Amino acid sequence: MSRVREDERGLYIRLNGHKNRPGAVRGYDHVYDMSDGGLKAGDTVKAYHVTETPLIKINLGHKKLYWHSRERIA
Repeated sequence: MSRVREDERGLYIRLNGHKNRPGAVRGYDHVYDMSDGGLKAGDTVKAYHVTETPLIKINLGHKKLYWHSRERIA
């Protein structure tokens, strides 16, 4: 399980050494829901890395979200 967190740039989930955030990514956003899905800081979700992509899949049961990773955590 992963916890949704928030910083000065907005919501993120820490997974595989990266901060993964909502927001459109060209080439993926026309297929996947890349919104925040109504999540808020403190929520706990199931999140998985999507192989060979910069994405994680967040399983909310009734729907799935895809967030992207652009920041490595130091």
